[in-house]
Amino acid sequence: MKGLIGYFLHSYTVSQRFFGPVAGVIIAVLILYSYKPNPVMSSYSATAVFLFIACAWLGLSFLNHEQAVQKQVVIVQLRSARRYSIGGLLTMVLLTLLLDVIIVMYPVLTGSFHEPAGLQRILLGLAGHALMGLLGITLSLYLQSSWVPRAGYAAGMMLILLILSISAGKVAEVVPGPVVSILLPPVYPVMDRMMNAETLPVSSVLGAYAHALAYILLLAGFYIYRSGRMDYNKTN
Repeated sequence: MKGLIGYFLHSYTVSQRFFGPVAGVIIAVLILYSYKPNPVMSSYSATAVFLFIACAWLGLSFLNHEQAVQKQVVIVQLRSARRYSIGGLLTMVLLTLLLDVIIVMYPVLTGSFHEPAGLQRILLGLAGHALMGLLGITLSLYLQSSWVPRAGYAAGMMLILLILSISAGKVAEVVPGPVVSILLPPVYPVMDRMMNAETLPVSSVLGAYAHALAYILLLAGFYIYRSGRMDYNKTN
């Protein structure tokens, strides 16, 4: 699996498709912290949303960076489409965690907060950013070209999901019942708990994190299962 992840990292880097999402989130973070001082958890909540959007974009660019023939050759060599998909997913997780650490530690190292962040808030920030990034990644899994051949449709669906996920609090006021909390990625609950972590019990924050983790594992698990049954010879 290390060799496969190394191949994906090299292939994706050479394609240079990483530049847009990575540069976008870094610029957004730099702009946010250009004004000092900043509140700790409110700032982390904002940058976690930046990472969610960036990882959704990164996921699409990563999953679509290979040509169909190249993908088929790799799958034949691995003798497993499921192993190929797991390798790609792990590579995206690695990239997400790297961005997570950079974004969370940058304001700590540059003194951008109005007070010391403290270990607990840093850990909550690292976990929250990781979950938000992985939520973006898991959305992109189902909108890659192997699943949605038309790029315009995939981009439009992704944009709609991003907007609905971030504004789920307002959507829930219009749509009664548990529909919103069940169907939409739990971006809003994580964002809200992070923003109000100073006044909420830690158990409330961790509950939102657990909800997000369950959503990620469910989508990732179904994707791995389904990808092993797809015919990639028909990939566009």
